[in-house]
Amino acid sequence: MMAALAARLHAKNRIWMDESGYAWHVAQLIAAVGEDFRAALGNPEVNADFGDAHHVARLDDAEQVDALLLRLKARLVR
Repeated sequence: MMAALAARLHAKNRIWMDESGYAWHVAQLIAAVGEDFRAALGNPEVNADFGDAHHVARLDDAEQVDALLLRLKARLVR
């Protein structure tokens, strides 16, 4: 789903947005969110870091944001 959304944004960027660098990065970010979400499902380390309805997160809210952004950055900057 996220890959398709990213592809649509890339297409609109090429056709209507004059190939905006910002739009390109947003499309890449959308794709990375989808990839990371798929990879994180069922990952015990991610579950421990972010918690769930039955377990307190190992990280506080600010640390969770930092961890998520680091995971996404690793997918965006290769």
